[in-house]
Amino acid sequence: MAGKDIDIQVYLNAVKTEAQLVVATVKDKGGKRFGKAFGMSAVMIVVAYFGIYNPPQSKISRLNKEIETARTMSESGATYKDIRGQLMGSYGDLPLMKDRQQWLSNAVIDSLRAEDLTPEMFRPVVETEADGLIFQTSAVQISLKFDEVYRWIQRLEGATPLMHVELIEISKKSSGAPGVNTVSASIVTTIPKMRYE
Repeated sequence: MAGKDIDIQVYLNAVKTEAQLVVATVKDKGGKRFGKAFGMSAVMIVVAYFGIYNPPQSKISRLNKEIETARTMSESGATYKDIRGQLMGSYGDLPLMKDRQQWLSNAVIDSLRAEDLTPEMFRPVVETEADGLIFQTSAVQISLKFDEVYRWIQRLEGATPLMHVELIEISKKSSGAPGVNTVSASIVTTIPKMRYE
């Protein structure tokens, strides 16, 4: 029967004819004669609706809500795992609280030694606290050539745990060897007071 057109008008006319026949019969014989049939039909419709149709519909609705809840929990779980992974990765890049006292000073000194540099001035670490984080800042002044400045900053910025060159000022040195510059740098790190697992 594939490709055969169905004429819906034929079926609509048949339903219309049957409905007219039922209405004409009820008018002719009277409504009292069909009272039991109408009553039983109404009861059967109510029983069919509440006994057969409605329970699966409410069960489907409940199951759809449970599926939506599970989907939301799954998405939230994936988001939580992603954010937790980022947080743990960030913690791995930051100094530990137990290393708070000397870590930044030692790390800056180690970076200077690795490049065979001697600072002219090295200020002690200054700390500020905000939102559960400790921000440590150290200041260094040193005479360097441009290529030495680049290598030293690259070493500082590439260190793990993280250090960040917050500010750097380079000025031409008026006296001394040609090509040597006075470099003032401010180096910062962040230490979380509490690590959330």
